[in-house]
Amino acid sequence: MTNHNPDLKKFLVRLGVTVAAVVLVIYLAKVWFVDQRRADLPSQVPTSGQADTSFPESRQPAGTVQVISWQDAAKHYEEYTTVEGTIVVTHNSGKACFLNFHPDYKRYFTAVIFASDFSRFPANPENYYYGKRIRVTGYIKEYKGKPEIILNDPSQIEILK
Repeated sequence: MTNHNPDLKKFLVRLGVTVAAVVLVIYLAKVWFVDQRRADLPSQVPTSGQADTSFPESRQPAGTVQVISWQDAAKHYEEYTTVEGTIVVTHNSGKACFLNFHPDYKRYFTAVIFASDFSRFPANPENYYYGKRIRVTGYIKEYKGKPEIILNDPSQIEILK
């Protein structure tokens, strides 16, 4: 094969560059968006004398978790607490499921289940929890100016009668 096709070479080079660009964009999206939200999760092992702030709820010291209304969640950033309310809006993006306690989900408290944890929860959590009065327990973090709790385990969510 002494005869090389210059058009084939150009095509392969362009294909390689395109694939590399797509991989780079996907990687940056993961680093900037997914990892940023995951970084909000408690990951430190507490030293002696500090309360355990990791999940699940059963590992928390007995009697230290208070129940608050979703309207008061913003007053309790960086606290491990239980938030109560009714799920009025849900959305599953495929990457995360958002359980919202107010129609204006951009400003008010949200419970979030990431796709990596979907298998632990009931199928289609956006439908399963919609319209139900629940309690979610965990660390209240600020994300984009509003409070949220990341749900890693079903023990963090209780459906009320």
